Amino acid sequence: MTEAMRRLRKFELDPVRGFLPSEDPLRKLPPGFEPWEELSAAMPSLLLAGRARDQLDQLDQLDPGGLRTEPELWRAFLLVSLLANSYIMGEEEQAAVLPRALAVPLSQLAGRLGVAPVFNYAAIVLRNWSRVDPTEPVELGNLVPLRSFLGGVDEGWFLMSMTAIEAKGSPVASALLDVSSAISATDHDAVEKGLQVISTCLVEMTETLARLSEKCDPYVFYHRVRPILDAWREPGVVYDGVDGRPQMWIAASTAECALVQALDATYSIRHSGHGDAFLRSMRPYMPVGHRRFIEHLEAGPSVREYVVRSRSVSLRQAYNENIDLLSTFRRRHMEISVRYVAQQARKADTTYGTSGTDFIRLLHTLRQETTNHLI
Repeated sequence: MTEAMRRLRKFELDPVRGFLPSEDPLRKLPPGFEPWEELSAAMPSLLLAGRARDQLDQLDQLDPGGLRTEPELWRAFLLVSLLANSYIMGEEEQAAVLPRALAVPLSQLAGRLGVAPVFNYAAIVLRNWSRVDPTEPVELGNLVPLRSFLGGVDEGWFLMSMTAIEAKGSPVASALLDVSSAISATDHDAVEKGLQVISTCLVEMTETLARLSEKCDPYVFYHRVRPILDAWREPGVVYDGVDGRPQMWIAASTAECALVQALDATYSIRHSGHGDAFLRSMRPYMPVGHRRFIEHLEAGPSVREYVVRSRSVSLRQAYNENIDLLSTFRRRHMEISVRYVAQQARKADTTYGTSGTDFIRLLHTLRQETTNHLI
C-alpha cells in the first residue's frame, strides 16, 4: 500500500472512489438477519398500505453483535435505520416511541459505527447503491438503490443522483491531500495541478446535479419523498430500551455530505453564525473518518493564504476557478431547493413554507460566503 493510500485509508477514504466505499455495498446480510432484509424490502408496499407500524410492532429483537466487517455493519445500519424511520415518519402522526426491537439494535450499530442513531446520508447515499452492469462506472444510468422507502422512479433517481455526484467528486479526496502536502513543500506546480483536478470534479458534479429533474418531479419529491426524510418534530422520539427521554435527530440530509465541507475546509471558507453552527451540527451524522478528514484539512495550511503569498498569476487563476465553480455548485443546489421545496410549499400552503424559505436563505448565505473568498 502506498503512502497516499495509507493517508486516505485512515480517513475511511478510497483512492479511486473517494467518500464512497472501495467495494460496492453489500447486498445481503449473513443468515440470521432475514427479518430485517425482508421487512426493508417490503417497506414500499407496507407504507402504501399503511401497515408499516403494524408489521414492525411484531418484529423480534435481533442482536447485531455477530456482525464484524464494515460492509456488514453499514448494511445492517441501512436496513434498521430505514425500518426505524419508516416507523417514526411513515404515518400522518409522528411516532412518539421507537419499539425496543428497532431502538436497541439501531443504537448498538450507531455506536459501533460512531454515528448518530438515525437514518443518515452515509447510509442512504454512500452505502445504498448497486451497479446494473458491474463492469461500468458508478454513474447515473448504471445505478439503482438497494433499498428505498416508497420506491418509484422519482425517489430512486433522487437518491442515485446524490450517489453519482459523490462518484464524480471521488478524485477530490486525494487532490485535497496532495494540495496540502504541496503547500508544505512549497511546490507551486503540484498545488496548481491539484486545483485543476478539483475544478474538473466540480464541473462534473454540477452537471450531474442538474440532471435531477430528468426523472425526479418536484411535486412528487415534495409530497411523497421528502416527508419521510424530514427532521423529527418536537418533542422527539423515545428509544425504548435505550433512553426514556425523547431524542431529536435529523434524518438523512444532503447537508451531511462531507465532500463539500472538505472543500470549505481546504479553502478556509469560514461560514458565519447560523450557517457555521448548522454545518458543524451535521458532522455527527457522518462516518468518523470523514469527520476527521474535515478536521485534518481545517488544521492544515490555508490554500488561500498560500496563493496570495505566491503571487503566481496562474495559481491565483486556478484557485479562483475552484471558488467560482464551488459557488456555482451551491447556486445550482439553491435553485433546486427553491424549485423542489420552497415553491412546492407555497403551492401546498403548508407550514413547510417558512422552514423552506429559511433554508433557502441559508443556502444563499453559504454561496455568498464562498464567493467572498475569491482573490
